[in-house]
Amino acid sequence: MVFRRAAVVSMSVCALVATSVGGADAGPGGVGVLPSPGGAVPVGSTTLHLVDAGRQDPFQPDRSRELMVSVFYPATEVHRYPRAHYASTELIPGLEKELGVELPGALTHAYRGAPAQAASTYPVVLYTPGAGVSRVLGTGLAEDLASRGYVVVTVDHTYETGPVVEFPGGRLVRPALAPNGFDTAIREKYIAARLLDLRFVLDSLAGLAAGTNPDAESDPLPADLGRVLDLDRIGAVGHSSGGHAAVEAMHEDRRIDAAVDMDGQIGVDEAFGRAVTEGVDRPTLVLTSAQIEEVGDANPSLDAFWQRATGWKRHLAIADSAHYDFTDMASLVPALARPAASTYIGAIEPDRMASLVGDYVAAMFDKFLRERTDTVLDRPITEPEVRTIR
Repeated sequence: MVFRRAAVVSMSVCALVATSVGGADAGPGGVGVLPSPGGAVPVGSTTLHLVDAGRQDPFQPDRSRELMVSVFYPATEVHRYPRAHYASTELIPGLEKELGVELPGALTHAYRGAPAQAASTYPVVLYTPGAGVSRVLGTGLAEDLASRGYVVVTVDHTYETGPVVEFPGGRLVRPALAPNGFDTAIREKYIAARLLDLRFVLDSLAGLAAGTNPDAESDPLPADLGRVLDLDRIGAVGHSSGGHAAVEAMHEDRRIDAAVDMDGQIGVDEAFGRAVTEGVDRPTLVLTSAQIEEVGDANPSLDAFWQRATGWKRHLAIADSAHYDFTDMASLVPALARPAASTYIGAIEPDRMASLVGDYVAAMFDKFLRERTDTVLDRPITEPEVRTIR
């Protein structure tokens, strides 16, 4: 389940056709599509095109590895800047042609290009999505964390992310075709690429903090963006195979101080990394859906991880939830279509699920990146939907 390439992307994009979505608010030029962030800080966003000139792309050996990332951050003067679109104006026409539908303008809660709040520095969190899924579906969580005082970088893993990764100029890159489907060999290749991607993103952020512009086109950056990065406090969070990648990246890269795995295995066998076989000495939070708890296919890897991990660890499950409730998908699917999407989303209300996920992910990073002792992880659970597995 958690590593299977589901036919979810086209479904989630088609849901954008609906204009009456949970938590939406009308705005100029489009319709809001996400629940309001849980913090009080205004959010800015920008995108970066990163090129790792020293690394051959494992899926296109004649090209250097290149990535598209989005950065969400505490912002100021947001009234002077436009609301960011959920998907860009270049990406939407390509999707419309592919899907044969017309998509409305969809807005997020972030303000594109607004100056960063430079009165402070903020911990950095990397977000890596599920197998074959766009970073776009992590926008809600990224905005929520940014509104609480984090800089969040969401990453598309080129030639795995679907339906496309959009690069400057409207160039659309589709996933590489695996000769034997989504099998062990291609999963191993994807995870290996993800780990190097995340390392390269952190290297690029270090350059940004040092005053250089890592964008391949040298497009102007939001004012003070490099000044607000606290690269001594770094977390990683991911969904499904992105959850595995987040934990594995923490094992491999000492710069990462804490990780959150949302509904993912932490490796299936040794070929998928060393977090399971060697353990991890830094804190890990695992959040699972009721669906995956019922299926149980993540249990062997989680059991093995629990035996070997020496850092703080906790495993919580959320009732009435399904695998893609940890993404924006539940907020994008209109109420009338939810029964048809029950393979992917559960009965829990989207706003409630977003609130729970935002609170617990933020609590994890508040506790271990900010050394707070008053988080929801430091007191008995009172939310009726949340239970402790271990």
